Amino acid sequence: MIQTSLHQDSLSALKDAFDGQGIVRIFNFLEPEAAHELSTHIAEKVAFKNAFFLNNQNREASDEEIANLSVEERRNLYRGIYQLAGQGTGFLYGRHKVSQDSDDVLTEFLSKLNETSCIDLIRDITGNKVVSHADAQVTRYRVGDFLTRHIDNIPGETRRFAYVLGLSPQWHPDWGGLLQLFEQNGTPTSSYMPVFNSLTVFDVNKVHSVTSVAPFSPQSRYSITGWFRA
Repeated sequence: MIQTSLHQDSLSALKDAFDGQGIVRIFNFLEPEAAHELSTHIAEKVAFKNAFFLNNQNREASDEEIANLSVEERRNLYRGIYQLAGQGTGFLYGRHKVSQDSDDVLTEFLSKLNETSCIDLIRDITGNKVVSHADAQVTRYRVGDFLTRHIDNIPGETRRFAYVLGLSPQWHPDWGGLLQLFEQNGTPTSSYMPVFNSLTVFDVNKVHSVTSVAPFSPQSRYSITGWFRA
């Protein structure tokens, strides 16, 4: 499923890119048929919960749970989410944590991601030999969904490198949903479109966001994200 055998020149280029920028993209990460099967499965079969930040807590609610709120409760929910986002804190997107309770397609992907050949590839590219395993969550960004500026290096965690596997075919940059990087002072530096079947790996100390999906986007932005950990 995962194409870990890279030509030495390609591997050297990836190493150089990561060493110089702290971020790298591995295109055609999965075998083409596997990428399309995984993409279709996620879009059609995976049940998501809406993840958001409210009242100083990370929270989740299904579409059904939100729909069962009164009109006033829903209005207050989104008002609270957007007010915090306007102050630079928060997120709103669909999430499914891949675990032993997930379906076979997702658990197989996570198993392949944790195979020695894949972990060794990440070790080689990043130069970090303590990386031992990866976790995964499936994410869905619908119109208006977003993730504000933050870093992924959380005290007490074993995260070393974040990753994003793009699984939305033919995504257009005007639709939003871009991985945006920043200087520590908030100055934007570079952005990355979620290219289909590309694995973007970056240092957890990098300030980043996911820009809001535009109201005219004809599709949702799907990906698998997570962290390579020690």
